[in-house]
Amino acid sequence: MTYKTQKGSSFIIALMLLVVASLLGITAMQSSIVQERMHGNLRDHQLAFEAAEAAIRDAEEYLKGIGDTSSFIGMSGLYGINIQPPDMSSTWDDNNSRVYSKAIPGVKTKPKYRIIIDSVFCGAKESLNISSYGQMKNIPDTTSFKIIARGTGGSDNSVVYLDEYYNRKVM
Repeated sequence: MTYKTQKGSSFIIALMLLVVASLLGITAMQSSIVQERMHGNLRDHQLAFEAAEAAIRDAEEYLKGIGDTSSFIGMSGLYGINIQPPDMSSTWDDNNSRVYSKAIPGVKTKPKYRIIIDSVFCGAKESLNISSYGQMKNIPDTTSFKIIARGTGGSDNSVVYLDEYYNRKVM
């Protein structure tokens, strides 16, 4: 075989295979980067959800410990029947919400919550009807509270709001 008859076709084929392999590698790398970002966002959202859930449990513990609802007058994050709380998109600060008392690992900002006296029911005189649960009669003297919690994840850009109704027998 002489060198004069070779035209360099194997070099061109090898170069084309190298380009195709490089494109496949770049595409796979971009796909894994997108998947990693999606997983990070999901983890951040789950942290925010857990923080808001912890704030709900903190509010329930607070409600178990109060004697009467007169303590709701004038305290931050606690709203009586005739006091309209700020909407959820407003700033959540120490003046209009209560701060979760413990630290949560991985969460940037401590979760906050607001407690609103939704209604007071006095025995068989009234009936309780909350969303789709239907009407209940002959209930004991009960105060219904609405708890709204706001939790953030590893960044303040991931926010979860939860709300819950909590009923407690009037003392």
